[in-house]
Amino acid sequence: MNGVEQARQRWIAERPKYDAFGKILKERLQQSLKPLGIWFTVDSRAKTVDSLVKKLLSKRDHTFDTLPDKIGVRVIIRYRADADRIVERVRTLFDSDEPENKEQRLGTDRVGYLSVHLDHLRLHENDNDIVLYPSDVFWAEVQVRTLAQHLWSEMSHDTVYKNDEMVAKLPSDMQRRVALMAGQIEVADREFDRLNMELSSRATVLLLQVLERHYYSVASQQPNLELSIKVMHTLMPLMKTDVSTFANRLNDFLSTKQSVIERVYATAMERGLEDDRTPAFLFQPEVLLIYSLLDSRRDETREIWNQHYPERELERIANTFGISFD
Repeated sequence: MNGVEQARQRWIAERPKYDAFGKILKERLQQSLKPLGIWFTVDSRAKTVDSLVKKLLSKRDHTFDTLPDKIGVRVIIRYRADADRIVERVRTLFDSDEPENKEQRLGTDRVGYLSVHLDHLRLHENDNDIVLYPSDVFWAEVQVRTLAQHLWSEMSHDTVYKNDEMVAKLPSDMQRRVALMAGQIEVADREFDRLNMELSSRATVLLLQVLERHYYSVASQQPNLELSIKVMHTLMPLMKTDVSTFANRLNDFLSTKQSVIERVYATAMERGLEDDRTPAFLFQPEVLLIYSLLDSRRDETREIWNQHYPERELERIANTFGISFD
């Protein structure tokens, strides 16, 4: 018990520095994952004092120094198909053990806790911050999960149902119920992936996917998707070609304007979201479609827009992207 008390006091003293290390990991991940153009959230946390003590009491084979997850980082995404790109990008930023895919460990005949884990995530040896956070002391566990996988983890309290030893102690009927719940979550997760791929054949969804790739490379705020669909339907007559061709041209235009887009969003964040110059549409992906149409068909865009939405909002968008109505 003296070892646990010593660990408590040591963690009270050292936790602030571990917490700072976790924030560095979070900030770097946020900046590096943005260019992938997919929706994600990143969260980091250093164990609370009571959580660390409880972990040592339950894991008697561990000491303070060997406890594996004093810092945890979670990257949550929407679709399973995006996980590999996320993991690949994380591994270019930091050193880590080989990724452990919990799904592969379950095999083909079992269901349960799913996510990809990267253990012993640490700074590269040539990192400027390695002196402050040496890799033999400061390392974290990173979990990459979909929203569905995160739901399962949170609802099962992240400890009981994913733990084979704990599940094995439940009555057989409860074990089956746990397996059925896990299976339902996995089916939903796979279906969201399939729906996302299959819906790409629909005009508005295809356009939205192109827009989201560019939007999420500079912003993290979730948009009002109902508004997105309505605005895109309103502007469809301006496309003058089939949607697939237009989507390719739109992607090319936004790629060439990436520096402009980055500057616009950086300026908006500096000013603050309540600034009167910030368009209400700036944190909607379709604002990039509007930017493209104002650049190529300004007068036609104004005419159609004014039939449905306030011109002042369109003028704010134009001015934000350096386009004048004068």
